[in-house]
Amino acid sequence: MTTIQFRTKQPPGGIPTTVKGCPMRTAMGAIGGRWKPLIMLYLLQQPRGFGELQRCCDDVANKTLATQLRELERDGLISRTVNNDARRSVSYAPTEDGVAMQPVIRALVEWGNRRLEQAKAAREALSA
Repeated sequence: MTTIQFRTKQPPGGIPTTVKGCPMRTAMGAIGGRWKPLIMLYLLQQPRGFGELQRCCDDVANKTLATQLRELERDGLISRTVNNDARRSVSYAPTEDGVAMQPVIRALVEWGNRRLEQAKAAREALSA
């Protein structure tokens, strides 16, 4: 008889323990989603505030951006710093684990550039 364990909360650190040790599921759990890779791309360029990230991400909804940032922070990929200025602004920056993702993000950008070139060539071939 096997015992099935159901979790009602995420384990500490946000890393799921019920994916049977699959590295791809672990990676996709950390950076999966529509906005997380884009957020990481911009934060790897330089630390940014919430509003700056929102403008970079084509005006993503506040709630969605806040959720994605919270999840990235929970998973240890970014850090959140509250500045003690008059506005009490917040700044986000990649952690050591987040910086380690730079080759992955760079590979995605290069692949996207190749896809854009292929699509352009295909459109030109169709119109000729």
